[in-house]
Amino acid sequence: MRTIEKWLTDEELKSIYTSLYWNDIEEEKKKEWWIEDGDYEKCLNYLKTSKLLYEYKEAEKFVKDFKGKSLKIADLAAGIGWTSALLSKLPNIGEIHAVEISKHRLGSLFENSVRMFSGEEKKIFRYLGSFYDLKFKNKSIDIIFLSQAFHHADKPLKLLIECDRVLKYNGRIILVGEQYIGYKKIIRKFLSILVKRKSVVTNFYKMFKPDHMLGDHYYRHSDYDFIFVSMGYDLKHQHLDTKNVIYIADKKG
Repeated sequence: MRTIEKWLTDEELKSIYTSLYWNDIEEEKKKEWWIEDGDYEKCLNYLKTSKLLYEYKEAEKFVKDFKGKSLKIADLAAGIGWTSALLSKLPNIGEIHAVEISKHRLGSLFENSVRMFSGEEKKIFRYLGSFYDLKFKNKSIDIIFLSQAFHHADKPLKLLIECDRVLKYNGRIILVGEQYIGYKKIIRKFLSILVKRKSVVTNFYKMFKPDHMLGDHYYRHSDYDFIFVSMGYDLKHQHLDTKNVIYIADKKG
């Protein structure tokens, strides 16, 4: 595969939010993603049983129906590259630009993912970098794809502004695996806090606090709607059997 392009120095990488956790190799070795030995069965089973593969396949439909040929996709927070590998097999895709902050995920694990799914490596470009600071040219990307990734942004509006900069007019942003937090879940959380802490908490962000080690954050549908619509996007969504949501945001020309 092509050599990884480094957008960050080692010192800059250390300063990136949650990068220390995602670059902890010993911690990563405990996960289903660790496929350096070429034994892919565990990872494939995990993708199926966790329904991550199902969620991807549902999202893939919104890539396939996007008009155009030889499309350029930016796969942000691409992880070990399994989504990049699958996207590279689509006939309407010309280039995959994968951005990730984990060195080992972007390196040998990514290369193994491409082999695992028989991806077209000639289409794939890899970058060690932050999705807040993309080095792509303005209006150069057709589709931005974030799988299990957008909710890792502690500054979602900043991320969207950067995505908007590199996205072409009439381009598309696809968010896969975003957790749906409806009224029932909010009420259950409110009651749980009331019982356990004997206190009344009504602020959503105090009820659903982020995990600053893993980088998980919790956003309501109204939050997604606000930031995308305020940026001039047409937003639609699809609820999945996993109780997660796919968001499809189309940029107006």
